[in-house]
Formats: sequence, C-alpha cells, structure tokens
Amino acid sequence: MYEDLSGKVAIVTGGSKGIGKAIVKRFVNENSIVISLSRHIPEDRIDGAFYMKTDVSKLSDVKSAINEVIGRYKTVDILINNAGIEEYSNLSSTDENMWDNIMNINVKGIYNTSRECIPLMMNNHRGNIVNMSSVQAQIITKNAAAYVTSKHAVIGLTKSIALDYAPYIRCNAVLPATIDTPLVDKAAMLEVGNNTELINKKKLEWGKEHPLGRIGRVDEVANAVAFLASDESSFITGASLFVDGGLSIKAPISTPEE
Repeated sequence: MYEDLSGKVAIVTGGSKGIGKAIVKRFVNENSIVISLSRHIPEDRIDGAFYMKTDVSKLSDVKSAINEVIGRYKTVDILINNAGIEEYSNLSSTDENMWDNIMNINVKGIYNTSRECIPLMMNNHRGNIVNMSSVQAQIITKNAAAYVTSKHAVIGLTKSIALDYAPYIRCNAVLPATIDTPLVDKAAMLEVGNNTELINKKKLEWGKEHPLGRIGRVDEVANAVAFLASDESSFITGASLFVDGGLSIKAPISTPEE
C-alpha cells in the first residue's frame, strides 16, 4: 500500500478488462478516487470505481470526460494511459483502417488525454502520468507492424512529456511482456483455434520463453503502475519499467551448459 495514493484522483483509460481492470482494482484498494474511461462499460465493475463511456481516440469524448471529472472532483492527480489494441499483420498487409485504428487508440489516445490533463497538473504544480507501452518497444514479434510502431511511439511521447513538464509532472512507461489477459487469449486463439485446452497449452509454451518460466499476471503490472504513480518513485521520470519476466534480456540463442 502507498499511503500517498489515498484520496488522489486517478483516471485509468481502458479500465474495463485485463490489465486496465487490475489497475482500477489496485487504485481502489489504495483508496484513490478512480475513474475508468473505456469504450465499453463492464458488467462486472469494481466496487468504488466510477465508469465513463469514452473513446480515447476521439478528442471530443476525452474533453467531455475530463471536464466532467474536473467538475466533480476539481482535479486530476494521476493519469494512467492504459487503453490499447493489437492487430496482427505485416506492413504490406496492414490496410489504412487497421493502421489508423491502432495509432488512434494506442498513440493519439495518450495525446488526447494527456493534452487535456497536463494544463491542470501544471497549474497544480504536481501530476503523474503512466503510459502503457510494451516489451515490443524493445524486442518485437513478426507480423505486428502497426502495434510495434505504436508502442515505440509511446516511449517517445513518455520521454517528451517527462522532459517538457518537469519538475511538476512525472511521466513514465510500463512495458509488459506476455500477460494473462483476453488480448493474449485472442493471440493464442489465432494460432490454435477456439479450444480452451489448446489455448492454455499455448500460454504455458509462451511462458517458458520467459526466464521466470511463466507469463505474467495482471496484478503484477498493476503493482508496477502503482509504484510509478506513488511518491516511492519520486526521483523517477522518463523511464521505461519492464514487467516482462526477463524476456527482454534473453538472447534467442543457446549456449553450452556448465
């Protein structure tokens, strides 16, 4: 628990499922005032969180949502840009609609929310932004050209915000590897079909590629986000925090055992 998060107004984008849902839960448990912005309002909502139907890729939606938050709570202390999508295609097979959709949510969404929150944070002389990137900003898989590009862009935007608005706003990125989410289930399904046993087997197979021997849990990513949003990370800004079970340090070759 981080005592300084209690009472803070925290916006979480993409908070309806997966990692976003875990972040909402973690911040509710920290006694923060949590507002989830997502295109769909989940049926299984986290008690204590407030949900707003918002498409972060649309500036008008974001303006309306942020204005409502400010009207109700007077401030925004923490912005967690988690909303994101992934589609699988190499560049030649990526049509304009797919490219724009991924960029609009994964990158422009961060632009929209941050641009609306930064003036208030600067006026308050304090603020914290955490952006969700991916281990694919460091090492990449084939056939994910638009997604990989978007997650590299998140790192650049994170660094720009951190430098441009210091010392009042801290901005950092979290880079998860394979995390047990509906998005990973979808990726496994594309390989093995809609078969639960085969999907779970595929996830175990992917887990073995991580030095820690498994895929990650959503709460482990939420823990990293809470740390970066708290005063425990008060001298960290512009950083990329890998939550990847060591995947990004592993070379894809083998060496002789001792």
